[in-house]
Amino acid sequence: MNVFKNTAFPLEVGKKKYSKKQIEEKVLRALHVVALDGYETREATKLSGGQQQRLALARALVMEPKLLLLDEPLSNLDAKLRERMRFELKRLQRELGITSVYVTHDQSEALALSNQIAVMNAGRIVQVGSPRDIYEKPADQFVADFIGSTNFLEGTVENAAGDGYYLVLTPIGRIKAYSAQALHPGTKAVISIRPENIHISHERPVDGNVAEAVIDTRMFLGEYSDTQLKVGETLLQARIHPSLRYPVGSQVYLAMDPEKCIALADGKPPAIEPVAAPPQAVS
Repeated sequence: MNVFKNTAFPLEVGKKKYSKKQIEEKVLRALHVVALDGYETREATKLSGGQQQRLALARALVMEPKLLLLDEPLSNLDAKLRERMRFELKRLQRELGITSVYVTHDQSEALALSNQIAVMNAGRIVQVGSPRDIYEKPADQFVADFIGSTNFLEGTVENAAGDGYYLVLTPIGRIKAYSAQALHPGTKAVISIRPENIHISHERPVDGNVAEAVIDTRMFLGEYSDTQLKVGETLLQARIHPSLRYPVGSQVYLAMDPEKCIALADGKPPAIEPVAAPPQAVS
C-alpha cells in the first residue's frame, strides 16, 4: 500500500465508520504531524527507514488515541537516524499532549524522551522519578549501573557529616558522600560516581574529595575523551573534554564533589530471582 492507504488503514477497518472526507482530513493531518506531507502516493516500501518509522507513528496517531504505547520504536535505526527520531518523538509528544508509555533498553532514549521513568528489575519497579532524579540520585546500585555509566567504590561508613552527608572509608581513601537514606557507622556502603563528575588537574584541588592518580588509558571519542585512572589498585573512569591532553602515565589529582558522590546502603546488586516456568500440560 502507499503512504496514504497505510495511514488510513486503521480508520477503514475499525468499528467506527468514517466518511471518505473525514478519512482524508485525518490522514493528511497525521502525515503533517510526522512531516510526511507530499508522500501520500509513495509506496511504503520505497521510504527510508526513518520515514517508515514516522509512517508507523502516523498510523497510530490517526486514531487519536488517549494512550500511545511504543515498544522499542527506534531499535532498528542507525545511530544518527535514531538521534533525529528522538527529537521528532519529543516534539510530537509535546505538541499532541498524548500520554505515552515508552519501552526501551537504551538509557539515553529513556533520559531524553521521558517526563517520568520507571526502572524495573526482575519484574519489579525499583525506582520512579524524573530523568534527572533517576540519573543523579539512584535508589540503589542496580539503578545507578543501569542508567548511564558510573564508578562504584565499596566501603565502610565511618560517621555522619551533617545534612545527609557521610564519611565512607574506601580503597582510594576517605570519601564524603551524600545519601538520601540514613546510613549507620560500621555498615557497608557503595559509592556511585559518574565519569563526568571526576575532574582532573595537575595541581591539588582545595575543596571536595581529592585523590592522587595515574593516567592509565585514554580513548578519544570526538566530543569527549574516556580516561581510565589508576588510584592505587583501583581503576576509575573519567569523562573529560578532548582539549585536556594528559598523556598516559602522567600523575594527576582527582576532584570529586561530595554532592555528586552518592552513597548507597546496599553494596551488592539486588539478586535476580529466577522466573518460575509455566506448568506443562500432561498428556
